[in-house]
Order: sequence, then structure tokens, then C-alpha cells
Amino acid sequence: MKYKLSDYKHVIIVSLAYFAVLFSSSFTKGYEYFIDEFYYIACANNPAAGYVDHPPLAPLILTVLTFIFGDSVYSIRFLASLASAGTVFMAGLLAEKFGGGKISQLIASLCVIASPVFPVFGGFYSMNVFEPLLCSFVFWYLAKMILEKEKKYWINIGILFGLLMMNKHTAALCIIFIVLSLLFTEHRKLLASKYFLYGALIAFVIFLPNLIWQVLNGYPSLEFYVTNITGKNIHVPYTEFLIMQLLTYNPFLVPLFIFVAGFLIFKNRKFRIFGMIFLFTIIFFLITRNSRFDRTAFSYLCVIPAGAVLIENFIKTHKSRWMFTAAGFLVFVYAFIAVPMFLPYLNYGNTAKLTSFVGLNTEIEKGNRPLIAQTIADRIGWEEKVDMVGKVYLSLSEEERKNTLIAATNYGAAGALELYGKKYGFVNVVSGHNNYYLWSKKRLNGNILLQLSDTGSYNGLKESFEYVEKSGEIFDNIYCTPHERNLTVFICKNPKYNNQELLERGKRFY
Repeated sequence: MKYKLSDYKHVIIVSLAYFAVLFSSSFTKGYEYFIDEFYYIACANNPAAGYVDHPPLAPLILTVLTFIFGDSVYSIRFLASLASAGTVFMAGLLAEKFGGGKISQLIASLCVIASPVFPVFGGFYSMNVFEPLLCSFVFWYLAKMILEKEKKYWINIGILFGLLMMNKHTAALCIIFIVLSLLFTEHRKLLASKYFLYGALIAFVIFLPNLIWQVLNGYPSLEFYVTNITGKNIHVPYTEFLIMQLLTYNPFLVPLFIFVAGFLIFKNRKFRIFGMIFLFTIIFFLITRNSRFDRTAFSYLCVIPAGAVLIENFIKTHKSRWMFTAAGFLVFVYAFIAVPMFLPYLNYGNTAKLTSFVGLNTEIEKGNRPLIAQTIADRIGWEEKVDMVGKVYLSLSEEERKNTLIAATNYGAAGALELYGKKYGFVNVVSGHNNYYLWSKKRLNGNILLQLSDTGSYNGLKESFEYVEKSGEIFDNIYCTPHERNLTVFICKNPKYNNQELLERGKRFY
């Protein structure tokens, strides 16, 4: 069957309109790069087969992008918004595979748009925006394989599995749940094929460079994930997990998605597997009580298209368009309220008022409960922080600057110091956080340290340096996350340990 883009112009129009609205959030005054974007730019500037906290696909894509278009916030956000629009488009194509016409294709695309998690993914550059897009292609080929009974599509799926693993290690859960779901349905016979083995081999070969990197570097990602599970991520009560699923995927849609999963499992033998994938995902994260509501996103792409088809069939059978028009109105009213809590469409104060009014719990990591969602709070004040360090740096003599290390406590601040610090001539930016720990091993050329950290860091620094002086510069903004508030610059001299030992003492994989 040949596919013509002209046959999907209705979905293309919706996807492009969504792209335009999503990308426009990057132009709101008062906001800068998101904290992770600084780190991704740093990773892109240091291409490798792996990084402590993620595989290399997203940074390598960014390496090419920044080489051609530069590293402005608009350049990197353009691709993120485009990838998210691609997910919206693929949701429409998936609805077609489930037997839907143009109406259900539009409904599926609109449901993705109205589920706040997906716009949030597309609102800044990270590996997260590529996972739903890649998964939507996986599900499309899986549905195609079931419909056509053609096992050769395992080759395509194997390539996508490999790319998923090179994009995000936790994508392994999606792969595991797909295989488990096949085993629990009559489609298990699809696994008994040489093409499944070929696909698995292709996925392994694609992922192999990252595995080799892990071995050569002492399995840093394993240490990172253990630290996250035991120390960074919070475990929420079961009820709060479910509430967060409702809030972040739209309370007017989630009940429908749950119903659709049940319908697929008990009433639709052909596509039962998609209901099973959703069920396995929700049960797993419910049991683990994970606070990261975004980790379940891929599973919703299993039920959204099927739900769209059910809605279209119901409308045609019962002629109840007014009811679905009213429901659609409520769905988008909620999305209109929710998305600005996670993306910077409003100013700080109005965002905080909206967040407080809705009662959103902004704590997704231990100790971080800002007034506004972290996806917005971590876009504030970066240039001010770098200018503060730059002012202290320029106060040093030229000879001292040649022997000065610029240090930060986290990868975002370190990335901001590298990106914005070019105008001050910052050279050796170091940190013990994640991959900066590995990079910093080659940057330890200096005996003076300018440390950007919170004002209470004096005693800790005195344990490592004979001389510690706090500058008179202080950055604070009540809308930032707690760890990015009350920051100052410490001038540290006469270290009690050599630079390598100091780096080891500051090592943090989380």
C-alpha cells in the first residue's frame, strides 16, 4: 500500500498548527534555556558513544544541528517542537491502522495535543521528546505486522528498538512490555520467527557502541541509576501516582484511555497487545510508586488511537456529536489551563498563581518543591548567575585568571558557565556532576577555584581549601528551584588536596 501525504493533509495541518503554538513558548520574555539544555549542548560539544546519565543519540543529533544552525535556544527548540509535532502526526496514522477514518485520525492527534505531557516534552530539547516519536513508529509497524501477518517488519522494529535504547536506557521497559504483551496474546507466534531474531540482533548492534562505552568507563550509568532510585527520585503514594496521571495526561481523557485498554484486552483480540502494553506499564509504575509521571508516556500512544476509533464509531452509531463536542471542549479547556503550568507562556507571578490555584505538586525530585513547575523554574536567571561569576573572575589579576578553575555544583550551572561564559573567557569549567565529572578530569589546570554554589557552602569548602572568601555577589529568585536560589561565588585558594582528589570528593552521579 502506498502512502500519500496529501491523504493526511488534515493531520498535517493540525500537527503544524500545534508546532507553531508549541514553538512560540520559546519567545516568552524572562525565560532562557532549560537546565538540561545547557547540559545537552555541552554533551553535543563533546560527542561520544555514551554519557553517564543517558545514551548518545539526542546529543549526537544536537551535534549536527548546532554545527549547521548554531546553539541558540530557538535553533534547538525548533527541532524539539518538530519532533513533538511528529508524534501528533503519527498518532493520526496509528488511528488509521486501528481502522479509523479521518475523524478518528484527527481525534487521535488532538488527544496527544491535549495530554499536557506531550507538549511539555516538545517545549525544550532533551531525549524525552524523541522517545514518544520513536515508540509511535514501533507501534505503527507492530500494528502493520499484525494486520498483514508479515514477520519481516521485525527488521524495522529492531532498528527502532536500537534507536530507542540509544536514546534512553529506560526505553528498555517499553521493549520488555511489548515482548511480554506478545507472550500473553495469541500473537506470541510472531516471536517464533527468524526475523524476530534478526531484529533483536540489529537492535543489539545499534546499541553496542554504548555498551562498549559503559565497559570502558566502568559502567557509570549503572551507578547513576542506582543513585537515582535510592536517593533522588521520590516514592509517592499510590493515590498520588494516579492523581498525577490524571493531571498530566488530562483528567477528561485518562478514564477514556483506561476504558480503551480494557476494551482492547477483553473485546479486541487483534489489538489486545496494545491494551496489555498500557496495562503492564501502569501496573509497573504504580507498584514502584515512581514520581516521574513522564515515564508512562509511551504507553498512552497504545490506547489513544484505539480510543479515537471508538469515539468515531460511537458518533456514527448514536449521532451524539453534541456530547462529544462538549467533552472535547472540556478536554481543551483543561489543556489550556494545564500546559501553561509546565511551559513558559505566562510571567513568573501568573504562573505561580495558576499552579497554586490548581494545587499542583511540583516536587518530582527530593528537596525540590518550587513555586512553579520545575520545567519552568529551571529556565530562570542563568545569565545573571554567569554574569555574577564573570564579575568576580574579572576582578582577579590576569595571572590569577590563567590558573583559575570555574566550578559549579550541577551540570546545568556548569553548562551555563560554559555557554554564557565565553564572553568572559572561561576555559576550565569543572563539576563533579554526571558527565562533567569525566570531562573535568582533563581540565584540572589551576590552583584557584571560583565556586558557584549556595551561600551556605562556606564550611564545606573550608574542609578542602585553606583560604575561602565569599564574594559580595548573590543571586536569588523566589521562582527558581530551591537548589538554584541564594547562590554566590566563593574564591578558594591553597587547596588541602590535589585537584584530582578534590574532583573525587565532588563526584555525584544522580
